Amino acid sequence: MSLLDLESLEDARAVLSGATQTDLQAELDEIGSDREGIEGLYKGAIEARTSAAQALRAIGGDADVALLVERKTTLELEMQEVALRHLELSLGHRLAEAAIRRYRDAHRSAMMQATEAAFSELTNCAYSKLQTQIDGAAETLLALDASGMAKQAQDMSKGTRFQLYLALRAAAYEQLADQGASLPFFCDDIFETFDEERTRSACRVMERVGRRGQAIYLTHHQHVVDLAREVCGESVQIHSIAG
Repeated sequence: MSLLDLESLEDARAVLSGATQTDLQAELDEIGSDREGIEGLYKGAIEARTSAAQALRAIGGDADVALLVERKTTLELEMQEVALRHLELSLGHRLAEAAIRRYRDAHRSAMMQATEAAFSELTNCAYSKLQTQIDGAAETLLALDASGMAKQAQDMSKGTRFQLYLALRAAAYEQLADQGASLPFFCDDIFETFDEERTRSACRVMERVGRRGQAIYLTHHQHVVDLAREVCGESVQIHSIAG
């Protein structure tokens, strides 16, 4: 049964709540295809109505006028039907899209949730939410800023991209730790593009990772060492390598 065959918005939401992402995407594609067809019919009806109005203005015989008035009335009724159908399809399209978003949110992986939490911490809540967008067979990661604007990695500054990279790595490490794997977590001067606040946030993430295993950061910047001591206190161990 199509969403458009249901009698109420509540019925449509009830049907969508039990659907899989594959079902929802198929429904979305079908509605999109139907909507394109309806838009073509609507455009054709408008053109026909315009032609009829022009013809009506061009003639003067009573019989011809009556015929064109009848034709104009018929076209207006057809346009009304097409417009209503277009509204139904647009509503169905929006319902399917909303259901897909709810499905993705409900089935977010632990990896995505951990990445989102780490990225929010690293950016001091400048980016508080991550989501994915399906584009054919590919899936794109999007970060939502405080205003709700979605950005892909290539739209971010270099420093923010590095923060996202660190968040992904930290989340992956925590997932491995949950599975019992204990491996060193290495970073090599990934903080070099960070300002002091970003570096402090990154040190806090490294400290948290270190509680689950061994977090190792390699740097030749003394200010990073100083900030690590400030943020992590006695939990950080500094090893100086000569040469």
